[in-house]
Amino acid sequence: MRVKIKNYMKRILISIVLFIAGFTAGAETISHSKDFANQIDSSQLYCLTQNVYFEAGNQSLEGMAAVADVTLNRVQEDRYPNTICEVVKQGVKHPNGTMKRNKCQFSWYCDGKSDRVPNIENNQIWRDAEFVAKAMLLEYNMTEEGNYFGITCGSTHYHANYVVPAWIDDAGMNRTKQIGKHIFYKFW
Repeated sequence: MRVKIKNYMKRILISIVLFIAGFTAGAETISHSKDFANQIDSSQLYCLTQNVYFEAGNQSLEGMAAVADVTLNRVQEDRYPNTICEVVKQGVKHPNGTMKRNKCQFSWYCDGKSDRVPNIENNQIWRDAEFVAKAMLLEYNMTEEGNYFGITCGSTHYHANYVVPAWIDDAGMNRTKQIGKHIFYKFW
């Protein structure tokens, strides 16, 4: 009983945080959320959840939402693939089709470490990542003209605050903001 109450309270807290951060879409959107929840492609949700988990699992819900936002921003951009899974798995491949180590758009995907999520059924970080991914996809699917959450101000790139990647000096790349341990950028 205590565990159920704790999980229920955590969901309420997550909802409040998402509301404060501006992630709710309003009363009319909420009434339609069950319809859209049924339309979410489970494989795309899984890819987005993986990306959130591995890229921002050590951050706040806001940090997790920011990673999801960048992923969805890339899906909208012509210079990136058209699906979440293709965006998440984008990188340089060897001639045999395997990924080149450390040559992916999202570092976790080809860093040589296991991508297995430990104890997935009882992993609270995974559940939080999945909750944020679902919330972002619901908003993304319910929004007209691509104006979804926007927590990253349209960013398509980010890096941890303790590294300085070569691409930040690319022409047209401008910093938008910092959320948690990530600094976000977009092309102007």
